[in-house]
Amino acid sequence: MKNRLKLNPGDELILQNSRSKGPMAETDIYTYSIVSKTGEEIGSVVHTDHTSINGFKRTQTVVQKDSLGNVTIDKSW
Repeated sequence: MKNRLKLNPGDELILQNSRSKGPMAETDIYTYSIVSKTGEEIGSVVHTDHTSINGFKRTQTVVQKDSLGNVTIDKSW
């Protein structure tokens, strides 16, 4: 997932929250803060990992936002 993000050298992802949803907890949602090497929070990332109950197809989505809440990346694979 990290290779799909736009991170500057020294930026870190800090896990803030994780949860599951769906009738069989088939969707995992991870929320991260992006912290610069100076310790300032400069953005956020939400990574969603869904496994279909029928056919077990896996889909992942990542949404990266800057500190103002503007979406900079929205990718699925």
